[in-house]
Amino acid sequence: MFNRFLRFILPPFTFRVFFRRIFYSNLKKVPLEKPLIFAGNHQNSFMDGILVGAYLTQPIHFLMRADMFRNPFARFCLKELNVSPVYRFEEGLENVHKNTDTFNYIYKVLKKNGNYVVFAEGVCIQEKRLHKLRKGTARMAFGAEEQHGLDVQTIPVGINYTYPATFRKEVLINFDDPFSVRELTDLHKANPAKALLAFNEKIEAGLKRQVIIVNDPANDEVAEHLLVMGRNNIVLPFFKWRFDSDVRLTLEKDICDKVNHLAESSPESLETLRKKTDSYFSLLKKGHIRDENVARELDYGFLRYLTVIVGLPVFIAGYIANLLPFIIPAIICKTFIKDLRFYSSVYIGIGTMFYLIYFPVVMGLSIWFLGWYGILVGFAVPLSGYLVLFYMEIIAERFHSLMYRIRKRFSPLSVNELTKIRREVLSQLGAITLPLS
Repeated sequence: MFNRFLRFILPPFTFRVFFRRIFYSNLKKVPLEKPLIFAGNHQNSFMDGILVGAYLTQPIHFLMRADMFRNPFARFCLKELNVSPVYRFEEGLENVHKNTDTFNYIYKVLKKNGNYVVFAEGVCIQEKRLHKLRKGTARMAFGAEEQHGLDVQTIPVGINYTYPATFRKEVLINFDDPFSVRELTDLHKANPAKALLAFNEKIEAGLKRQVIIVNDPANDEVAEHLLVMGRNNIVLPFFKWRFDSDVRLTLEKDICDKVNHLAESSPESLETLRKKTDSYFSLLKKGHIRDENVARELDYGFLRYLTVIVGLPVFIAGYIANLLPFIIPAIICKTFIKDLRFYSSVYIGIGTMFYLIYFPVVMGLSIWFLGWYGILVGFAVPLSGYLVLFYMEIIAERFHSLMYRIRKRFSPLSVNELTKIRREVLSQLGAITLPLS
């Protein structure tokens, strides 16, 4: 039941609300006729696994650390979601032997050409970095081949969020080329330790191609500033939600790779770049404008002002009709979720379950008071709520555009300074040549 919920509720409805845009690339590379292990990086609790499997045509299975199964209700829900417990050393050495049962169940799933989503790092950390891979994924693949002769295909998957714990931001899911465990079976027979290491090196190489990485935490801020500027150089359709392209990944990886390269080859140049971006974003904040306003003249300005005026009644009605679904998940998460790694997962879970109760109640009341015309009103409630999200974005965009025009009119020198700094930053970034890998 829960897997149907994942497939038919979350991707077309919940994800469309929570994420402003979602980018998938290379989904066609996935050989669905084979037993599969998706090996991903891990930033956002169980949301990562759901995103990886959201558009597969087969049920998805997950591994999760065993301490999440302690609560009976959580254990029931996780099993319904095809989640299997994995016992790490952190859960106590006395429990590690229980992984035998978990692995036997995994093999049973893989024998049916099923799949498992595994996070090879073994930890969930919200940062643009990879951590040392554990050996459990490799043992799983070699065990399936040894005990059942399965040609397990492992697919490194990059999961990249713009801001993982923030509503209405973006996520990029990128699949690398699959590789077969049979490529390493001879090595495994001769030297199991080297085979495990070689397997992890293959995963790591794939993840490095698909994950946006900033090597040094000290460079997170300058990288983020440059990423914002790079994103604003691309004009995307306003209402389009899903993109099947790796253009965005290529852009963001190129920016972060250049930051990493400068940090190693020319720290003084990176420091110059850092000072310029800090100055630029400080001036933006002081002027209450955004980088996107400096980057380009936004199209359809008059039409958007008209939308703000004409759409106001729809916004008011939609906001009031959806007030509880808007505020309750946010209040619960802000009150009880202190660990940001779980924020968006809990937000999405609570919001979805609440709306699955709220919508039938609204529909029933609409029909009760308005007869069959109430059906139209009932369906108008979620539609108007969805439009509210775009209306709020247009309001914010119009405000910052207006502030930009005012500043350009009354303080042209400051706008010229912003334009000059932005041009210098992008020119310096564009002049960086990355070494051939």
